[in-house]
Amino acid sequence: MRFTVSELRPGAILAEAVRGPGGRQLAAAGTVLTDQHLQVMRIWGIESVEIEQTAPGPDREALLTAQRTVAARFRGQPTEHAAIRALFAAAVARQLKLAP
Repeated sequence: MRFTVSELRPGAILAEAVRGPGGRQLAAAGTVLTDQHLQVMRIWGIESVEIEQTAPGPDREALLTAQRTVAARFRGQPTEHAAIRALFAAAVARQLKLAP
């Protein structure tokens, strides 16, 4: 799903790499976004990015809410590590199932 940078909150997971002007990679696919990532994207003028869909068909607000909730639990973890990214995605999917 494509989101504008202003819609994103820490904890969203990039589905594809984000590149700045000139092709410089700002964040890799699979990155769990932090406030710092979002600030860098704003500075470089990135308008929107593709975010992983972690469960079939959640609406945007439900997905963002689940990602924010899980991000709080994962604070301080090495989010660049593939195992942590996989655990994060699984936790978001579970959170979406638990949501009313």
